[in-house]
Amino acid sequence: MNLELPDVASDFGAAAERAFTDAGGVDLARRAEERPVTRSEVVAPLLRSLGALDLQVADDLDTALAGGELCRVAGRCALPYPVTAVLESGGGDRPPAAIIDPLLPRADHGDLFPRWRLAAIDGRAWDGRPEGPPLGTELGPFVVDMATTVRPDQGDTVDVPMLVTLAAWQTLGTLERALELAVEHVNTRQQFGGPLARFQAVQFQIADATVAVQSLRELAHFTLWRLWAAPLDRLVDALALRAHALESARDVLRTCHQLHGALGFCDEHDLSILSRHAQPPLRLWAGLEATTEQLMAAIDHTGFDSLFGAGATARAARDG
Repeated sequence: MNLELPDVASDFGAAAERAFTDAGGVDLARRAEERPVTRSEVVAPLLRSLGALDLQVADDLDTALAGGELCRVAGRCALPYPVTAVLESGGGDRPPAAIIDPLLPRADHGDLFPRWRLAAIDGRAWDGRPEGPPLGTELGPFVVDMATTVRPDQGDTVDVPMLVTLAAWQTLGTLERALELAVEHVNTRQQFGGPLARFQAVQFQIADATVAVQSLRELAHFTLWRLWAAPLDRLVDALALRAHALESARDVLRTCHQLHGALGFCDEHDLSILSRHAQPPLRLWAGLEATTEQLMAAIDHTGFDSLFGAGATARAARDG
């Protein structure tokens, strides 16, 4: 696996980040909370002008990496739009897609589209439509309850591993930016005659968070490559990535908030917006414990290629 992005993906990501920054960056999320139509009047046309809504991420690895970069830079500014949902649909007339908990079907920004394709992690599929306005909570300002109808056929399936993987790329972007804000804060905040960054305990925390973000970046690249290199293992690889992303988000956001103190919980600060808007992708259909259980079930069924050879053992038991 080559960890260096192809030019088409890196250039697309750079263009998207410039466009999001010029449009206001994290302020887009603030504006959307005050005026929800910002999502359809400002963000959707912006993505359309970039050609982002027409990316065919299922076609080839280079295009998927461009989609991953789009999700990453969207996470860096808490872009108020269901980027992963529309990327999975591949443009055209297909409704966006989301993974749901069948017992509590909800979708982030579910009110933006009249029809959705919904799926559970086990492959069950539904047609969905928004049921009421967004909940408007602090940790889910645009989360919407969904009404579901059992799909009579499985013709237009949801690519669950792709959705899971792209969501992890979005989380990666959020953690990257949160860490940058923490580094900036400890280097400029003065305490006891010097910057906070001079204290060894702070240095250890920043180092641990940096390793967590870098490891998530490498695993996100690896997993997207594996979707093509090992198609039989797509779901188990995607769930392993999600479990790691959830652990990284827990640890990195905790560290960044601790280093900022009370300031990090004020919506005037970008860290608060990033942290709040990251919660729906992290929590909606499964938290860390449930994701780990789903991962273990997938390993029992499919195996898991690792130093211990669980993949071959599980496949032999399954096929035998």
